[in-house]
Amino acid sequence: MRYAVRAGDRELTIETTPEGRFLVGDRVVAADLAEAVPGRVWSVVVDGEAHEVAFLGDDRVWVDGDEVRIDIADERTVAAGRAGGRAASARQELRAPMPGLLKRVHVAEGSAVHEGDALVTLEAMKMENELRAAHAGTVARIAVAEGTTVEGGALLIVIRSE
Repeated sequence: MRYAVRAGDRELTIETTPEGRFLVGDRVVAADLAEAVPGRVWSVVVDGEAHEVAFLGDDRVWVDGDEVRIDIADERTVAAGRAGGRAASARQELRAPMPGLLKRVHVAEGSAVHEGDALVTLEAMKMENELRAAHAGTVARIAVAEGTTVEGGALLIVIRSE
């Protein structure tokens, strides 16, 4: 299967091979994946280099602690002309990328948020991580309180897109 991938400002073509390798552009890459938190966090080894990848929801992932916006379309989607710039869903869910302590909630239910606004601060592995809004909208629900310990993948905030 072939995929068109936009990660940050880079555009790539990635193809899976029958041998379990990946063709990135014209380069063959060996990669091993292991789920650390089912459906949310993966340990990824690419050409012998280990990375932690966490799915934040919508079009965002963390790669080794850095947030990256992604857009992925498979070859059928590309052929149908729908690749690139998918529309934001009417409802966004912010989920914990890893287990941790919810140190601070920066918003209140009903408040308007803009893309990039800080929503919560999650302490994980002795580091504080600010989780931010992927799109503008209104905070529809805050699912956890400050001081709560959460599991990876736990629902933190629901935002209704504008």
